[in-house]
Amino acid sequence: MGSEPIAAFLIDHGADLNAIDKTQKAPIVYAAGRGFLPVTRLLLDKGVDVNARYGNDLTALMWASGYSSEAGVKDVMTVIDLLLDRGARIDDQDNRGRTALMIAAEQDHEAIVDLLLARGADSSLRDKQGKKAGDLTSLTVLREKLAATH
Repeated sequence: MGSEPIAAFLIDHGADLNAIDKTQKAPIVYAAGRGFLPVTRLLLDKGVDVNARYGNDLTALMWASGYSSEAGVKDVMTVIDLLLDRGARIDDQDNRGRTALMIAAEQDHEAIVDLLLARGADSSLRDKQGKKAGDLTSLTVLREKLAATH
């Protein structure tokens, strides 16, 4: 998943680590959102800002929390741990006021919700529509879990 040797080659030959495509995403967004740990780590090691904002004011942590269906949950969890270990702000909000926890809840990613809660995510925060993470999930188990955390 993800090609660290190709990414390293491109970086060594002058690739712009912060290049934004037409959808307002940078390489770290694709790597994090697909659970590509080696590429995400390489980009961070080379100086990509872990808290940089991309399209819709989303961070790499937010993209990873709403991960692509192509990604494995364990891979994404490892990337999320890396991002947090490198200083990602867990409760940053996007242009809708949504946090990584809210995004994970909305996508019904129970394991990611559990990880973010364990790492200190605030389930009492509200988005710009006044909704909390528990309001955004369709899973009763997540709604109950999120209600019990505040």
